[in-house]
Amino acid sequence: MTTSRTPAQLRGETRVQGMAPHGPERVARAEELVAAAEELPGSDTREGRAALAEALLHLAASRALGTGARACAPLVARALDLQDAHPDAFGEEAGFALLWSLRWAVEDVLGDPAVPAADVEEWLSVMSRRHARAGLSQRAVHAREFMVAQDLGDGPRAVRAYDAWLEAERDESADCAGCELAWRGQAHAARAQRADAVRAGAGAADDEAALRLWEPVLRGDYPCASRRSTLLADSLPPLLRLGRIEEARSRHVAGYLLVRDAPAAGGAALAPHLEFCARTGNEPRGLEILTEQQGAHRRQDGDQAGQGAWMASVAQLTRRLVELGRGDLPVPGPGGRPRTAAALEAEAASLALEAAARFDARAASEHHRAAVRARLALRPCVRRLPLGVGPGALPPVALAASAEPAAPDPHGMLAEARRLSALGHPAAATAWVAADDAVTRGGVELGQGEQAEVLDHLAMLLARRDPAAGAARFTEAARLFAGAGLPGEALACRARAVFSASFAPEGTRVPPEPIGVLCSEARRLHAEGSVGTRHATAVLLTGARMRARELSPWADGDEEDGTPFDAARGAPDALGPAADALDAELADLIALAEPDRAAPGVRARVAEATETRGRLAAQRGAPARAAELLTAAAELFHEDGRPWAATGPELALARLLMDMGDHKRADEVLSGALEEDRAEGRAARTAHDRARLHLLHADVHAAQGLLTDEAASLRCAVHEFRAAGAGDVPRAMLRLGGCLLALEETDEAAAVLVGALDGLLEAADETGIVQACVWLGHASGRPEQLREAAGLLRRAALGPQPWQDRHGRAVVTHLAADTHRAGHRFAEAEELYAGAEELWRALGDHHAVIRTLHARAWLARESGAEVGGSLRRMDAAQEEIAAVLRREEAELDEEQRLRLRLEVGHTFRQTAELLIEPVPLPFPLSGEQGEAALACYEQGIAYADRAVEAFRACGEAGLHEATSAELRAAGLEADLGRYEAAVVRLTRVRATYPEGTPDPHGTVTERMSEAGALEVRIENALS
Repeated sequence: MTTSRTPAQLRGETRVQGMAPHGPERVARAEELVAAAEELPGSDTREGRAALAEALLHLAASRALGTGARACAPLVARALDLQDAHPDAFGEEAGFALLWSLRWAVEDVLGDPAVPAADVEEWLSVMSRRHARAGLSQRAVHAREFMVAQDLGDGPRAVRAYDAWLEAERDESADCAGCELAWRGQAHAARAQRADAVRAGAGAADDEAALRLWEPVLRGDYPCASRRSTLLADSLPPLLRLGRIEEARSRHVAGYLLVRDAPAAGGAALAPHLEFCARTGNEPRGLEILTEQQGAHRRQDGDQAGQGAWMASVAQLTRRLVELGRGDLPVPGPGGRPRTAAALEAEAASLALEAAARFDARAASEHHRAAVRARLALRPCVRRLPLGVGPGALPPVALAASAEPAAPDPHGMLAEARRLSALGHPAAATAWVAADDAVTRGGVELGQGEQAEVLDHLAMLLARRDPAAGAARFTEAARLFAGAGLPGEALACRARAVFSASFAPEGTRVPPEPIGVLCSEARRLHAEGSVGTRHATAVLLTGARMRARELSPWADGDEEDGTPFDAARGAPDALGPAADALDAELADLIALAEPDRAAPGVRARVAEATETRGRLAAQRGAPARAAELLTAAAELFHEDGRPWAATGPELALARLLMDMGDHKRADEVLSGALEEDRAEGRAARTAHDRARLHLLHADVHAAQGLLTDEAASLRCAVHEFRAAGAGDVPRAMLRLGGCLLALEETDEAAAVLVGALDGLLEAADETGIVQACVWLGHASGRPEQLREAAGLLRRAALGPQPWQDRHGRAVVTHLAADTHRAGHRFAEAEELYAGAEELWRALGDHHAVIRTLHARAWLARESGAEVGGSLRRMDAAQEEIAAVLRREEAELDEEQRLRLRLEVGHTFRQTAELLIEPVPLPFPLSGEQGEAALACYEQGIAYADRAVEAFRACGEAGLHEATSAELRAAGLEADLGRYEAAVVRLTRVRATYPEGTPDPHGTVTERMSEAGALEVRIENALS
């Protein structure tokens, strides 16, 4: 550590560090500055003591605002002693900073239950005396007295302090008005929580009052941005108690992103998010947060109240896991050691009560433990609330190495797989795989028919990835069925072999039997009574599907997204006589099946045939007939107890109705399908099917401009896709993020888009990545959001994945640079801007190159570099414009040349702003600082004049820009006291717009208003 600095230099460093973002890095640097101040050669001089005073106060502020466990009281005590011994070490600014730091010291000792109540009261008295001695209001003192009274459970004193607080004068020592609203709301919310524990609904008025007080702060009416993340968390319990679930969801999604990695976020800011998950059916999301924040309460060792709040929420979550039958699920616990959910529930509740007991011991009361018990007693307020972020299902439980799994029952598993297959259940395939594994492991000998059965169902899975191999397996299964005396099964298996082979690539297909021959054989055998209706119709339906696929790729209903057709695509008889023949064939199939409709599996065959007829009718341009048939098919599937099978025709019907413009009926179809799926006691669809229904429902809402409903459906789609472990989750999240952005829910949009972009990067989805980056750039405005966005955008721009879309990569790289610049990460921003400039040059986008050079010029200025570097970037932009105009003059049309000439003016204008924006203008303009400022302003005026000249050279197209630059120069002249020069410029602006000048966009009015305001300013200065 160097000690060669002078006290003045050290004070300068301290002030520069005071502008750094709060967090552990700033605290560490502040500690170094205190150590350096203590080691100054002139530490016993007035200047040395002043340097130490500023360093101590800087460290106290850094700890108070940058960590959850603040530990700033000893620093404030040391500064007080220094002031008492050496008053001359504290100038006016430092003296006021010391007074301000007393409030942090009071809060610091109040948060540590090991500090006796008498010591807390003494700090409060010191704060009161020092404010009185300085002639300042007692408003901030009364606010802390209210906090102390609340902590000690002294109700009457809290009421008195609260009244005194609000009655006291607001002067420069008063807390931020937004912070005061936050504290007042927190007091109401705490009272509502206690009332809620006594009787339901008793605290509603207090909850409403809390939310009302917080609203202006959350809306951004006050400049205390750090309060927003805290209040988003604090507002979750009141919103849940009041039943305002939708608002709570939005605040959770938006708020957790802001505190997830925030250095100063302690348990109190995180706990409400975990509690929210436990009370809204989002246990998987809660487990994700618990895992991310493992040790969050340990990182803030001094934040004992936060630790207690965190452990109470952990107990709530783990209790829910136990209630869901997942008490044996491994979860992270204190110390990083995993426990089961059941074990952690008891431990967390005990730790929360122990933390409360320490505060109660100081207060000689029970109210802290009563509040914890009230929280632990809270129950879920909704069964499930889709969020649009986070996992949709809990992870599977891994068997312990020592556990002996129960021996499987192969025959029982075969019976279960057979039962599920008879229902057409989606879980049947998994059941057959498990049964086959059990049979193999157990060395069970199966009969020929059972072997064929297993082979048949495994072939269905194989056919999806290797149709030719699947066809061969089906053929082998058919041979085994025939050998077992099961001709119906054998015939259906042969048909499946033909169907599977039809999907195999050319050159790998095994010449199958003609499907027509098999259909004829099925009719004959059925007529003879040799095969049943179920098997015969299976073969006939396979043949019909193959012909339908030849006519139209959508007619057999294999589409995944429920978009099988466009009603406008087909016209009557568009598919010709072949379609007539196919429709008649399907009608005959249905007629054949009707007498045996009640037999197992037959009704489903009728439904499948009806669905295919409906799809075919849509392709033929008969939407009304198609809607009738698809409706009938869905009803048949429901009658047969197969809601999962009804998903296909319901999706097709809704899409058809949308294409017909009947969004109301499409909404009814999808709402009915989803509502029926939620009915108690009914067989449910798969999560993947529900996701598809929600996704199409979002399309219906979007077509009607119902953004709020669209967002709700997209949240549900994301939730179900995650629960299914399949589907395009990142794309659904991307769409949700865009929808939320359109709704101006930018905080929630940022959180959703962060998750979407992460998934899109994994999938290397270039189109999605570019869109997500653009939207994320629009949504991210807060430091915490910028931190998340910057990392992801940098990963997108500089990641190892090869980009096919060079323009997209340039867009993303430029956005990444902008985001790093906004987050004050200047070195990374410069690297990314340089990369973006190179990419734009390779694409030949000259305007983008110029924009990048402008951004690099401003970046150099913002990072504190010498102004010369910024001016060189602006000069490079002018050289770029000139070079393009010279090099490509013959290739550029008049409009392109005009745009480039306007860029000349914009570059001069930005150069003027760059010179003067960060320069304070001292008065009088004398001395070294005054002369430097004057030089910058004069240079800025010169560049503004060049901008005026460049814009006027563009004729009518540059007229309004020229007057804007002229007005800016006039304002600068007035800043320097050159009022006559300013008036001359104003006269030129007015002459540009003679009376009667057309003003279709209001620009002339705007310029005249600016000129008038500047005239008034000049008159006031001269009077």
